[in-house]
This record gives sequence, C-alpha cells and structure tokens, in this order.
Amino acid sequence: MLTVPPRVWEVVVPFQALGRHQELTDHLPNWLPADATQAVITRAGGRTPPQLVGALTFQVEARDSSRAVELAYDLVERVQARARFAGTGAVTPLGEAYVAGERGGLPLIAPARGAQVLSLAAERQLYVVGSSVRNGEAPYLAEPVRSTIDEALEIASALNHGPLAPAIAGGWAALESLLNEGRDPEERKVMAAIRAAALVTCSWPRAEFTALSYRIREDPGDDLPQRLAACGSNRERAVLVAAELEKRDALPIVRSWRTANDLAAVFRMHELLSDRRAVLNRVHWCMEVSFRRLYRCRNIVLHGGSTGGVALDATLRVTAPLVGAALDRLVHAHLVTGVAPLTLAARAETALRMIGDEVGRDLCDLIE
Repeated sequence: MLTVPPRVWEVVVPFQALGRHQELTDHLPNWLPADATQAVITRAGGRTPPQLVGALTFQVEARDSSRAVELAYDLVERVQARARFAGTGAVTPLGEAYVAGERGGLPLIAPARGAQVLSLAAERQLYVVGSSVRNGEAPYLAEPVRSTIDEALEIASALNHGPLAPAIAGGWAALESLLNEGRDPEERKVMAAIRAAALVTCSWPRAEFTALSYRIREDPGDDLPQRLAACGSNRERAVLVAAELEKRDALPIVRSWRTANDLAAVFRMHELLSDRRAVLNRVHWCMEVSFRRLYRCRNIVLHGGSTGGVALDATLRVTAPLVGAALDRLVHAHLVTGVAPLTLAARAETALRMIGDEVGRDLCDLIE
C-alpha cells in the first residue's frame, strides 16, 4: 500500500437527522438533498434507510477507501462538535458512508484504539454500579458509590472511540488522578508516566506467556496441550509456557493468519528469558518514553489549544493500548485485593529493581 501514492476520494455521508438543515445547507456545494442521496445509495447497492434528510460529501486524500471513510468520520465529529454549541438540534449520521466508485457502504466509525480493561468483565464487576443504603435509608436517598477507579475510567472513556483531543486529555488525566500524589516534587510532573510504565512492564511477561498458552496446537508425542488443559488458572498456564520455553527452542503454534505474530512473541519471550534484566529495562524505557509523549501531547491540546500537532495521532495510536493496560492492572488490584494504585505502582517499581536478585519475583509474578 505504501508504494501507491495517495489519491482524492469522494465520501458521501448520509444523515438521519441534521438540525435545521433546510436553512443551513442549501448554500453548501457539498450538500446532497434526500432524493440525490437515495440515488447514491441505490447505485452503491445499499438499502433504503427508514429516515433520510440528505448527505454531506467530503473530498479527502487517502491510499484506500477505508482510510478515506475514517478521515470523513473525523470531519463528521467536527460538525457534531459545532452543533453542540449552536443549539440547532441533533446531528446523526446514518452509520454508513459511500465512496464514489465503490460498491456497498462502509461503517462510519473509527476503529477502536485498543484500550481495554478486561478485568471488569473477568471479575464480573462490569455492571456493579449504583447507590448504597446507609442507616436504613431508601436506595434513592443513599450516596452514590464512586471510587477513584470509577472516576478514572469515566475520564478516560474517550480513549477508544472519542475525538482526538478528549482522548489524549482524558487518557493522561486518568493516569494522573491515580498515580500522582501530593508529595511528588513539583518538577516531577510526569511521575504518573514513570509509575504507569512500571505497571505495564511488569504485567507484560505474564500477558505474553498467557496469550501463547492459548495458541499451542496438538502435536504427536508432545503432551504440552494436555498439561495446559490441566492448569487451573491463567497464571499456571503462563508459568508452564515460560518453563517450556526455557527448555526448548520452539513451541507447536497453531497455524493461522496470526502465526507470524505468535512466532514473534516466542522470539521476544526467548530473548526475555535469556536476559531478564536487560530486556525488562529496555521495555520499561520504551513504555516510559511513550507515556511521556502522551503527557507532552496533552499539554499541546490543553495548554496550547491545538489538535493539529503532527505527533498527536501517532501518540494516541501507541499509548491508548498502554493506558488501557495500566488501568486494567489498577482495576484488577482494586477489585480483587483492594490494593491502592500508588501501592501497586510502588510494588511494580520494586519488582523491576530486583530482577535477577535471588529474592526477586518470578517473571509471571512481577505484579500482584
């Protein structure tokens, strides 16, 4: 794809609702009324929508149609942001966009950025929200149950699908709210980045070993799949895979579209097992650099008032999954053991310093 130069695409975005469109769109050269929009949808082989007011067309430069629709989605988000301040009513796109010359519609949504907090579902706490009854009061009179973890997740809720600026600002604010404290020196405003990097680094080995444990295929004469099936927890599976990788050069990996990814993970884990301290220190440094980039981009957005920085998109693409990983560890500790965020971060930093020491923790138990 990189060998193909970008080209200009015309993306048609139909709307179910567009406040006061009769008076605010007639003068626009890129506005299509309902009948013209319906003709575009019919030519592309799409279904007739139940409600249609018209469409806006956007000219965007991209290498393929999917990316063109993503860029058009960003423009629609700008329209929605303006409408919230104009008081003109809802701006609701149809949910599909149509690219000139292409058959069928494409989903009008940006791909998720990979920030996942799986502990909420794993510990069956996803829907445990609401009020508590105190002193015999009725539930609707009770004080809402809110923790700092809940507040951080709410602040960071734009990370996966929200606009660029709220995603960057919210992602950093969530980390800062949990991993900064009043005793931090004034000049160390990025302590949250340092602590988040330690958390993610310590959780990385077990995550890799666990993922590999579910990619092992049946192989004649190899009882590894049976031993994995007998494990009672993901930790046991990770420990078993780590032990096997120390004894053998390769693992029997399931052949699929992601085999290359799995083989790369095996290579990474071999390198880690051969020199734990050096590899973890390198990973920790990479993590910290990434979180510091998020902090600087947050300053560009909030203090500079700019969303046009060339580094913002790339920074969010890299750091959103890392913020999700850090929040996941903090949520798990909060739900399972009741360990406070700063305490967990301190444990992670200590574990990294003790790598290779005879009393140091195992790779699969760096953070609990």
